[in-house]
Amino acid sequence: ALMVRLQRLVEGKYKLERLVGKGGMGAVFLAHDLTLEREVVIKVLPPYISMDAHVVKRFQQEAKTAAKLDHTNIIPIYRVESEGGLNYFVMKYVAGTSLEAVLEQKQPLTIDYIQRVLWEAACALGHAHQRGVVHRDVKPANIMFDHDGRVMLTDFGISKALQAASGFTGTGMIIGTPHYMAPEQAKGTPVDGRADQYSLGVVAYRMLTGELPYTGDSVHTILYKHIFEEVPRASSKRADAPEFLVAAISRALSKEPDQRFGTMEEFATAVWPEQPVAIPKAGQKGGGHRRPPP
Repeated sequence: ALMVRLQRLVEGKYKLERLVGKGGMGAVFLAHDLTLEREVVIKVLPPYISMDAHVVKRFQQEAKTAAKLDHTNIIPIYRVESEGGLNYFVMKYVAGTSLEAVLEQKQPLTIDYIQRVLWEAACALGHAHQRGVVHRDVKPANIMFDHDGRVMLTDFGISKALQAASGFTGTGMIIGTPHYMAPEQAKGTPVDGRADQYSLGVVAYRMLTGELPYTGDSVHTILYKHIFEEVPRASSKRADAPEFLVAAISRALSKEPDQRFGTMEEFATAVWPEQPVAIPKAGQKGGGHRRPPP
C-alpha cells in the first residue's frame, strides 16, 4: 500500500522497482530516476509521522542539513520531500554489501581490514560532526561497501529528521539501535558527535572479537548495561589484537563522553597511526586527507 501511494506521488520522476528494506526508520525502495536514468534509493519515513506544518519545516531543516554533506565515504542525499502526507529522502544507490552482512558470515576479520574500515568510517563521521550533523544510529547495517570496497556511511541525519518529524524535542525520545547506543543516548539526554564515536567503538569491538559487548533479553537490559557495566577488554577475546587498537576502542567506549577522543579524526589516527588525520581548516573540503591503500 505504501509503495502504491509513493509511486503516485513520484509519478513521472521515479519508477519504483521493489522494496529493499524496512524497519523502525521507515521503508526503503529501489527506484529508477527517469530524468537522469540512474538507480536511486528512496527512504520513506513511517506514514504515521505528523504532517503539522511546523513539524514538516523542522524535518526539512534537519534533512537538508544532512543533504549538504559532501564526503567520499558518505552516501549522498539527492532530494528531500514532504508531500501527500509522506516524508522521504532520495539517495544514491550503492550496489554493494553492508558490514552487517560481512559480520554475519562469522569469519575472523584481519587487523588491517578492521583498521581501514574504522578509519574511513571515522573520517566520514568527523566530516559530518564539523558541520553540526550527528548520525545517532551508527551500526554495521549503516556501513556499506561499494563495488570498490570503499566504506560508505548511510542514513546521516535521518534519526534527527525522524525525531523532528515526530514532534519530539531533543530529549526524552530514544532513536537508535540498543546494541550500539551510547550511555547518554540510552538515558535520553542530548547527544553530540561523541555518541557516534561510542557507537563506532561498539562496531569496532564486534569486528575485532566477533561479539557484541552487551547482550540481553530486552532493550531495557541492554541499555542498562551500556550505562552501568564496564566492557571487557577486546584483547581478552582476541590474542592477536594490537594494544594500540584495543586501547583506542576502550577509550571510545568510555561511559563519560569527556573521556573519549575529542574528535573522530583523533579516533581515526588512534586506530591507524600510520595514517594520521588532521581536521581540515576552515574552507577546506573534507576528504582532503590521504586515501588509504585498498
